[in-house]
Amino acid sequence: MKHYFRIIGYWFLAEVLTLFLDLTLSFSGSVFVRLLCSICTVGILAGLMAQGGYAAALADRKIQPPAVRPVLLGLTGSAVPCVLWGMLWAARSGMLDDGFYRLYKLLCAPFLSVCNLISADVSAGSVPVWGMAVLGILSLMPCAAVCCAYWITRHRAQ
Repeated sequence: MKHYFRIIGYWFLAEVLTLFLDLTLSFSGSVFVRLLCSICTVGILAGLMAQGGYAAALADRKIQPPAVRPVLLGLTGSAVPCVLWGMLWAARSGMLDDGFYRLYKLLCAPFLSVCNLISADVSAGSVPVWGMAVLGILSLMPCAAVCCAYWITRHRAQ
């Protein structure tokens, strides 16, 4: 159970670090700086999630964990962004307040720069379908990072 809380802790750490980075670099209107910031913030999230998978795999060396453990750990890391992405889709469809996009940007700080590249507007209706697809894929990225790090660490240790 502590591994799941550790993964959630890494998500919140990534949230704080990337929000700080996003707010620090938000003064620039340059597309290059926004693109660089997007790469850095998504990279920070991937690195921290991979660290969580690595730590869990090291702790599991002495036991034989269930085969689904890395997937469950990864889904724990992707739970918050996937739920928020679903809520953004609902806002885009008109089932939630159209201003939810602004809240989404703050609650998914690792994707804030990506959101600003997709649509700088504050309404969910302004997000194109391809932008929703990009954000959906990015929402699953923490799961992939945890699973890959876990599997690589477990197979390297054996």
